[in-house]
Amino acid sequence: MLRLRTADLAGTDLTLSIHSYVLKYLEDSHEPSPLLKELVAKNELGFKTQKGFYEWTPETMKATRDRLLDYLSRIAAQAK
Repeated sequence: MLRLRTADLAGTDLTLSIHSYVLKYLEDSHEPSPLLKELVAKNELGFKTQKGFYEWTPETMKATRDRLLDYLSRIAAQAK
């Protein structure tokens, strides 16, 4: 589930581009997920369009961003 959220945060279009390039070097499938291709074809780009693997309301987007920023802040503080 975390990977799906990450794909939506980055954008399914960017995720598809990365998978199109990288997967052939990392695994046997050599091709991105057909579902990922379908989402991009339908312009369901995650946060960019408020729909991807998930439906994103402004409230859920804000809560997700807030959690991410909190997590990154804690990691940065630990690294000091």
